[in-house]
Amino acid sequence: MASIIKVDQIETDVNLTGSASAPSLYPMNDTNTGVFFPAADTVAISTGGTERLRVNSSGNLVVTGTTSLSNVTVSGTVSTNTGTLTLPTITGNLALSTKTVQVFTSGSGTYTTPAGCRAIFVRMVGGGSSGATYLADNVGGGATTFGSSFLTCNGASAGTGGQPGAGGTATGGDINFTGAAGGAGTASSAGPAGSGGSSPFGGGGIGGTTGQAGGNAATNSGSGGGGGAVSSSVGRAGGSAGGYLEKLITSPSATYSYAIGAGGSGVSNAGNGGAGIIIVQEFY
Repeated sequence: MASIIKVDQIETDVNLTGSASAPSLYPMNDTNTGVFFPAADTVAISTGGTERLRVNSSGNLVVTGTTSLSNVTVSGTVSTNTGTLTLPTITGNLALSTKTVQVFTSGSGTYTTPAGCRAIFVRMVGGGSSGATYLADNVGGGATTFGSSFLTCNGASAGTGGQPGAGGTATGGDINFTGAAGGAGTASSAGPAGSGGSSPFGGGGIGGTTGQAGGNAATNSGSGGGGGAVSSSVGRAGGSAGGYLEKLITSPSATYSYAIGAGGSGVSNAGNGGAGIIIVQEFY
């Protein structure tokens, strides 16, 4: 039987590892709240007979639970009194134990926030414009929206006179990027044509060389298609990319309408622009 030591109203059972319900070090008259030692080189804290926090032998901090996936693991929810979460500088990795993802690649509809979801992180891009040829200018891309006009990534503009239109703009995000413009074609001789501007998802179409078609942008990249070139005419401009944004939404609404912007469809041998996309990461 281990001895009991009382120091300033604190009792400790010497040489006992303890448990969450009966910790080794506890205040007087509250025997299920205190410090215990569940394994070698490991210390834990319990309140009300339930483990709340531990530091394991690797120096990892674990909040509620017994296993650590990284230096800091949060199992459950993170909340503040104001509804605003400010993250400190953390040495190591911060991992959330639960995350789901929904991806929307075409059409329109309604996004439904899952039960228990505390925050969503939205990444989205508008449609890219097609490449141009001597037969037609760049065809513009469509707008991608989330929550009607709440978040908007406009598609790239149509080109004129064989020159690329402007990249799409974005509004409503924590960060908003205008899409990259497509490359200009050659001005006085046959080929090569300009390549498509790339979004943060990459994948702009490659411009055709003399007599070759422009490459299509990567699927759902929001990037521009490559310009086409033929032996009898100059190579034309590549398409531009749609606007791009990122948005962290705390306490999200139950539903949001969404629409995916189409990519511009290339005429003749011009490359198609990439359609937009919406990626929603969900945190609990």
